[in-house]
Amino acid sequence: MTHSKLSYYAELVIYPIVLVALLLLDLSSHGFALPRRWLLAAACGAALWTLAEYLVHRFLYHEVTILKRLHGLHHARPSALIGSPMWVSIVIFATFFALVAEVTDLQIANGSTSGLILGYLLYLLVHDAVHRWPLAGQTRLHAWLRSCRLRHLRHHRDPKPGNFGVVTPFWDHVLGTALAAGRARRA
Repeated sequence: MTHSKLSYYAELVIYPIVLVALLLLDLSSHGFALPRRWLLAAACGAALWTLAEYLVHRFLYHEVTILKRLHGLHHARPSALIGSPMWVSIVIFATFFALVAEVTDLQIANGSTSGLILGYLLYLLVHDAVHRWPLAGQTRLHAWLRSCRLRHLRHHRDPKPGNFGVVTPFWDHVLGTALAAGRARRA
């Protein structure tokens, strides 16, 4: 679905507010020191995001017909403001929070959901950067984003499917879908 700038970038405004609310929720019950278990849960949520990003991109966006068509629009016009509506991520995060809270407790649900959302925000920023940002600077951040851009462009241009991870190539290497640099481009 094609978005206006406002709807496309809304998550980058809303989810930091949600993260602050989740953080304040935990701090209100535990004082101004985040317990180790919250931090560990947040780290696990962020790590889980990298796997979720890979799996959604590889199997849903490239295999499920309706999502494949939507994602195909992004491949055809990579710099267009194309993406899923925000309500989809809200439902996913709320469901994740509820399930984790049911199985564990509120603090673990809070921490892991915070990590998951933080991973998602990083994905949104990196994906936007690889398609729209000028990356001519000489900083370490620019160098890292350029490597993300080159890896993601191989995903868009290579006839062989691969490089499904946007933020990290970790799961592509683990699961054998990493594309080597310099492979043939699509005609």
